[in-house]
Order: sequence, then C-alpha cells, then structure tokens
Amino acid sequence: MGIDRLKYAGRTLSVALLASSVLAVSACQNGSVGGEEGADVEDVQEGENGEDDTGVEAETGSTVTVSAEVEEVLSDESFQLEGSNDWGDDEPLLVVSAPEDADVSEGDAVSVTGTVRDFDYATWSEDYELSDEARYEEFDGRQFIVADEVSQDVSPEESLEGSPEESPESSPEASPTE
Repeated sequence: MGIDRLKYAGRTLSVALLASSVLAVSACQNGSVGGEEGADVEDVQEGENGEDDTGVEAETGSTVTVSAEVEEVLSDESFQLEGSNDWGDDEPLLVVSAPEDADVSEGDAVSVTGTVRDFDYATWSEDYELSDEARYEEFDGRQFIVADEVSQDVSPEESLEGSPEESPESSPEASPTE
C-alpha cells in the first residue's frame, strides 16, 4: 500500500455499531500509536456531537477506544494523549479514569476505552480528584474520555509488522458502541 493511500485511508473510516458488542471498522489509522483501525484522538476531539468528515461518530455518550502516546500526566486520575498532526490539529485529548487504571507515564503508548463526555472542570473535578483548575482550562468545553480501561500493551513495532490483531474484523481501536 503506497504512502498516499495510507494517508487517505487514515482519513477515511467507517464504523459499525451494535448495542451489545464492539464491531471492527475498516480503515487504516495514522493517528494511532498502535496501528489499530477506527476512531482516533481527533475523532473524539471534534466536539460536534455527531459525525465528522471521516464518518466516525464521536458523539457524547458513545464508547470509543483510541490509542496514542501519553503527552502529560496531570494527576493520579487524569492524563492527556498526544493529538495527531495528520489533520493539522495536534490538540491533546484529556482522559480521566479511576486511580488504578491511570498508572501511566509520559511517553507511554496506551490504548484507552471509555465514554466520550463534554468537559467542564466544575462537573468532573470532585469525582476524579482533578488537580489545579488552571491545568485543565484548555479542555473546557471540549470532548474528553472517561476511561473504563487503560492498557499499555500497544506496540508501534507490532503494528508496523502487521500483527493479526489488526484485521478489520477484530480491531479494538475505534469501536464506537452504544
């Protein structure tokens, strides 16, 4: 597959939704450190509460899985993922989770599964013991992920080698479900 085709495939996504199961999607994703397919950091950041121009729904309340590098750890319960430069928008994505799930460090490649929500510091700070409000100002009014699961088993090398886990039928990365 040529580089131009990979770039194009990274921008074109299709999503299948089922109420009780996660379905795979069918497009390559350059905005993911793990090489999985489907929603990426930018899809969640759209904040449009609907479908973006890639066809991925990242509406508030939907469940998504994204993978990216941890850009900064903000507190024991929150961190930000690197944005993607592929679309000219490299804004970080906020992730909040239970303390035992947020055991990450800057530079870790992680896969995050959780619910897309709209961020308001006053609404979320007490439940997730968020640190100083000033650290979260850039996320105010944007979408973020309340993580149900955070795993550090994402390996960029595996994705370059074409591991069998990347097939469109079994990809975990951007499987928006309801």
